Amino acid sequence: MGEHQLERVEDIHRPPRWRYLIDIVVLVAVTFLLDVVLGAFISPPIDWRKGFVFDAIAKVLLVGVAWGLIRLRGEKLADIGLKQPASWMRTFMIGIGLAAIVFIAMYLSEKAGFRRDLSKFKDVQGNLELALFGVFYAFIGAGFYEEFMFRGFLMQGLAMLFGASRGAWIVACVVQGALFGAAHAYQNPLGIAITGTLGVLMGLLVLASGRNLWPVIIGHGLFDASRFVLFYFQGPPMG
Repeated sequence: MGEHQLERVEDIHRPPRWRYLIDIVVLVAVTFLLDVVLGAFISPPIDWRKGFVFDAIAKVLLVGVAWGLIRLRGEKLADIGLKQPASWMRTFMIGIGLAAIVFIAMYLSEKAGFRRDLSKFKDVQGNLELALFGVFYAFIGAGFYEEFMFRGFLMQGLAMLFGASRGAWIVACVVQGALFGAAHAYQNPLGIAITGTLGVLMGLLVLASGRNLWPVIIGHGLFDASRFVLFYFQGPPMG
């Protein structure tokens, strides 16, 4: 079977474009609903330990909802990028390299005065227990959840919605990066710009790796975990 025949077979089995839009809207609605429910049952102030745990549980639930939507439209997790890489060793090396490059770039830029407002993590400084909670959360709430949702579920959904062409994937990559930046609005405008740019770059890395999420999942998790270790010793930048 030739390449064009394979493409036609894939088109036959692909859900209609509007289905991807509906799934994105449903997931966003469930996310807001879960926030409302948690807010109703958990009264502030919430200590950081419980906050990390509850947020991690909520994000695992949202991943479950996303997985259900993917299955209902007849696709697999591999379709959004959660698939076994050709080489785990190479994947880990790319992830470690990504984490190291971003860590050094962020550290030097902050020393130069370009600081996001990460004051919400100020309690981590000198608090070993909280730092360990943060490291654990970094791999679930940042590394896995954010890459699964933004570079996986959202980017694939937008690309399919826009027509699944090469240009559609590039547009989807830029849009998900912009939304990723907006999701970090608490970090101030510079934080939005930085995280948005990182979101686009990680999206491009996913595309360059054959739409495989594992390099960015590993890199993102290691970067955020290393930042919690740094915050334990010297505190976060205050913006």
